[in-house]
Amino acid sequence: MQLTRHTDYALRVLIYLAVNPDRLSRITDIADAYDISRHHLVKVVHELAGHGHILTYRGKHGGMRLARPPAEIRIGDVVRDMEENLEIINCSTPMCVILPDCRLKGALNDARDAFMATLDRVTLAELVVKKEKALAMKLLREA
Repeated sequence: MQLTRHTDYALRVLIYLAVNPDRLSRITDIADAYDISRHHLVKVVHELAGHGHILTYRGKHGGMRLARPPAEIRIGDVVRDMEENLEIINCSTPMCVILPDCRLKGALNDARDAFMATLDRVTLAELVVKKEKALAMKLLREA
């Protein structure tokens, strides 16, 4: 299963916001940090806000931040919200001639469900390392 670029960008936005919790971030900041299209990010940010994952603020001093603590944001939920279709295989167009006897779709659906179950166990907090923790780890390695 391959996630769309839209979902990839959504996860990157959330990670960026989780790493920078003490300030409002702008689309331009994120686009520059990841070297990705500002135009695509506008759509992604709009959808993330619509699903309640982020809060956006308009105006000269506007920006965005996470709507909830990173530990409360499950990656599986984000993927479900951002992906239009999680179907792996479509056996009805054109109609498959072995459909009554084939078990491939069931196996692929089981794999998708296992994939999503794994993502359901992961929170945004688990995907980011706070700057302070990263610095402490670096100092420990150097000692």
